[in-house]
Amino acid sequence: MRTVKQVSDLTGISVRMLHYYDEIGLLKPSAVTESGYRLYDNEALVTLQQILFFKELDIPLKEVKRIMDSPKFNKMQALEKQKNYL
Repeated sequence: MRTVKQVSDLTGISVRMLHYYDEIGLLKPSAVTESGYRLYDNEALVTLQQILFFKELDIPLKEVKRIMDSPKFNKMQALEKQKNYL
């Protein structure tokens, strides 16, 4: 598990932006400590990678959330497509 600061350092996304993603329900932490610290596991990092890819394509966050919340959205298939695009 990684803290918000560790995820921020790893990805270059600000701590505030990660908090915002949590607020809007786009990227929820994997766990929250008794002290209220957000923690992220590897699955959350995969989700963040997907969010950042959509963001690079200039897709608005509201639309990203709609896409990722869709029951038809397949995260692994989307990552494979991204890999092919690169």
